[in-house]
Amino acid sequence: MKKVIIAAAVALSALAGAAQAAEVSNTQFLQAARCRGLAASEGLGKLDTAGIDAFLKQETGARELPVRVSANNKISGAQKEGDKADGAKKEKLLAERSGACSAWLGGAATGAAMNTAN
Repeated sequence: MKKVIIAAAVALSALAGAAQAAEVSNTQFLQAARCRGLAASEGLGKLDTAGIDAFLKQETGARELPVRVSANNKISGAQKEGDKADGAKKEKLLAERSGACSAWLGGAATGAAMNTAN
């Protein structure tokens, strides 16, 4: 019986550690929000934002008001920045979107085509 209790305690401890490792920090959340804005920019070539929208919606509930406001500001600021960008600035933002943002945007940031044929 003691072995079962110890095994259960170890398993719960491992699950708690895995849950903490999966948590998204406020900084990461704000980075994802910026990436969402870049993805929605018409000037950079709008990408599908359904996946990151779902992620941000899921993560928003656990955030304090100042973080949520900052995320909204990051989204709109990045989108405006992308819409106005040209030349070297546009290339820099496209590089950010396909590099640092690729983890948040999935394959959409790299321009990967999705096969929709059935």
